[in-house]
Amino acid sequence: MLRECQLIFERLRRAFLLVPVGLFVNTTAAAAMVISVDFRESDIRQFQVLKDDYQYTRTTGNKLGRLPVVKTALAIADDGTVIPLSRGLMKTGSKYWDILFEPGRWAMNDGKVSLSLPIALVEKDANCTHQGTIVISGNIAAYQIASETCKYFQFNAQGFANITINQREDIDSDGLRERYLKETQARLTSIPIEKITSDYPTLEPTAFSQTTFIEPSSMSVYGAVVDGRHYVSDCPTRAAPYTDCNHMPLPAYSLAKSLIGGVGLMRIEALYPGVKDYPVRELIPECNNWGDVTLKHLLNNTSGRFGSSTPHRDEDKHIFTFLAKKTAAEKTQFACNRYRKKTAPGQQWVYHTIEFWLLGVAMQNFWQQKFGGAADFYDDLLNPLWRELELSPLVQTPHRVDGQPFTGLGLMLLRTDIAKLAQAFTTENSVFDEFLDKDMFDQAMQRASKSKRLTAGNENLTYSNGFWAWNAAPALKCEKSKWIPFMSGYGGISVVFLPKGNAYYYFSDGGVFRYAEVIEQLHTHRPIC
Repeated sequence: MLRECQLIFERLRRAFLLVPVGLFVNTTAAAAMVISVDFRESDIRQFQVLKDDYQYTRTTGNKLGRLPVVKTALAIADDGTVIPLSRGLMKTGSKYWDILFEPGRWAMNDGKVSLSLPIALVEKDANCTHQGTIVISGNIAAYQIASETCKYFQFNAQGFANITINQREDIDSDGLRERYLKETQARLTSIPIEKITSDYPTLEPTAFSQTTFIEPSSMSVYGAVVDGRHYVSDCPTRAAPYTDCNHMPLPAYSLAKSLIGGVGLMRIEALYPGVKDYPVRELIPECNNWGDVTLKHLLNNTSGRFGSSTPHRDEDKHIFTFLAKKTAAEKTQFACNRYRKKTAPGQQWVYHTIEFWLLGVAMQNFWQQKFGGAADFYDDLLNPLWRELELSPLVQTPHRVDGQPFTGLGLMLLRTDIAKLAQAFTTENSVFDEFLDKDMFDQAMQRASKSKRLTAGNENLTYSNGFWAWNAAPALKCEKSKWIPFMSGYGGISVVFLPKGNAYYYFSDGGVFRYAEVIEQLHTHRPIC
């Protein structure tokens, strides 16, 4: 079946190069031109369900294999690139999927043109992401989905969508192209991880893939930042090779808790000292019975309101009910009333995505009280940091519900974003050192030796200001505790911060969270203890 899929899609690619497209014939005569593309109802040709833990397809048939109806605009540049005008998550009218388009390439053969772009289908109001490729030529688009970062729903799909193409004159195509060029030039240079031994003889490339513990079929991408060099894996799919691994959209899941909740509150605290200690009830009227619970307690999952103190039991019970709430008001009402008080705030860690939702609501309400109802804490406080770091536009467009940034999940990333973020978190005098509250940031990055640590699941894990930390001392045989900060995401996503801007990361969906052996390997290059 997989071989058949590959052959079909390759035939589609070749066939599209034979379709006359008069609109593109003069493409190479200009620096860039812009077209609008309207995708209409798609015709599914192949839909193969590989995993469906929650029986999504029981009543939907092959509908989940169809592209959503959507409109986009593409800049066709004379250097062979195709740049979507909208790079972030695009809301659609589909019941099931929103969509992402990432930059791709165009090719011409005897005056006939086809475009090939990476795409991703992203589950509505969640973060499950299915990556694929779309080929456009004439009035037809062919697409293939054969990869995902999604633990509970996996499938292969192929089909066609009828499209309408029109040229646009109202968009600054050269400006769009220049911004994209600046983005690519700002990336750390990607080096195939197989070459890491050439630079560092003590490092073994196969260790980074963790095939002993993580099935290769579950791994989307992995990589390491070592001395400013970004060593990267490939991004295999079950069919044709992915268009460009640097443009494979990756779901952040709970990395968003660190990047939006953690960085967000640390930024506000730097500007307005004391906000972290604001009572939640003063910023969220729906939580008027929450007593002394503060924003800092939300950030640390220590509200004292829970059902069970067993790690992740509450999360497993309520998360899908919470995600099913369609409006921001419904989500807030649910989060405020789901659990009663069990302990005083600050004493017991219990993992709750709903508390990060409330943190986002509280930050937004605080910010709008300061600057009016049109103000937005993500746009005003976080996007300037992401632009300073020259991250991709994906990071600048978080998932929102009724305009409210979804602080607990929903963010989309590229692996180049992960590398630059990881480097900045542990490099002295970075943008984070400059613009975040120093005490909170030092605690999150485990630079405050006397900070209080609450156990988060087991004795070698803690949680501080939206970031996890792992005591690597037993694995590395350090003489005293060595707490290493990291970010973690649902399904098998880890980004581990090491001293001097070094890092290791992987995005997978097999439910495995493990990296001790990789850190041991990196320890041989530069001692971490």
